[in-house]
Amino acid sequence: MSISYQIGNVDPDRRSIDMTAARLQRIVSDYRRTEAALIASIETEEHLTRRHDPRDPHYSTLAQSMRQRLENLRRTIAKLEAELAARYLGVSNAA
Repeated sequence: MSISYQIGNVDPDRRSIDMTAARLQRIVSDYRRTEAALIASIETEEHLTRRHDPRDPHYSTLAQSMRQRLENLRRTIAKLEAELAARYLGVSNAA
């Protein structure tokens, strides 16, 4: 027996995709805020230590570790945004 959908009802599979996309959007939004906070923290540390060049041998270890975390976070954001774009196109990158 098949289920008929009335006007206004959403296909359950489509609803699941929409919920997942909404969850991904919230995560990306949270990560963007974390990214901004990390950038501010790096700038503060560089200001306090008066070292702005990561190649400087006296560059802050804390700032260097935050820079690495920032790069990892940016890679994660890019992957999540690619997954989000794929979901909007109806294609999943998940293997």
